[in-house]
Amino acid sequence: MTYPTVFAGALPWLTVEQMTEADRLAIETFGIGLLQMMEHAGSALADVVMTHAPDGDVVVLAGGGNNGGGGLCAARHLVDRGRLVAVTLATDRLGDATRHHLQTLAAMGIGPTDEQPDAPVVVDALVGYGLEGPLRGRAAELAAWSADRLVISLDFPSGFGYEGAVDPSATVTLALPKVELRNLRPLYLADLGLPDALWTAMGVSTTAVFADGPILSVE
Repeated sequence: MTYPTVFAGALPWLTVEQMTEADRLAIETFGIGLLQMMEHAGSALADVVMTHAPDGDVVVLAGGGNNGGGGLCAARHLVDRGRLVAVTLATDRLGDATRHHLQTLAAMGIGPTDEQPDAPVVVDALVGYGLEGPLRGRAAELAAWSADRLVISLDFPSGFGYEGAVDPSATVTLALPKVELRNLRPLYLADLGLPDALWTAMGVSTTAVFADGPILSVE
């Protein structure tokens, strides 16, 4: 599948602080909940996985935060598209929204496995843009294991910018791209359903970024 192209220079690129504020405004001012945003993220992530790797078993590497929740949501979408999906957690300390998606998978008969995953296609949903410093513990082990596989990262490659980071085959970033990813390709931008009014409230100039579709290829 070919996605509509958007040129990097036509987009505002957000700092971590700006994206954190956008998340806050989405929830507190515009009433857009985490589960709602995760649904957009998970669907788009599954779509890009199907595009880059139309065949092969998939393992979702999920952390306990919101990034992990998006990955678990993608697992459900991938199963619905006929893929065999396993889930490996980097921690048993899960946020409420992430636990919600894990419970949905459990109702589908899909539970997390403690065994070393074995699949050619990997969804990297270990940590998001808020991490400072290199990966540690189980997350670092899973990132190292993924090195020789086709990896699609959600929003921000886990550990990006530090030794031991995930090396993605493609990254699906969300809402607006983050400044740290400016030179990373392939890079896709997925719609989270955040209104232009939110960006206006933040002083970010952008209009109808997703007019051509909910997933864009950043060039």
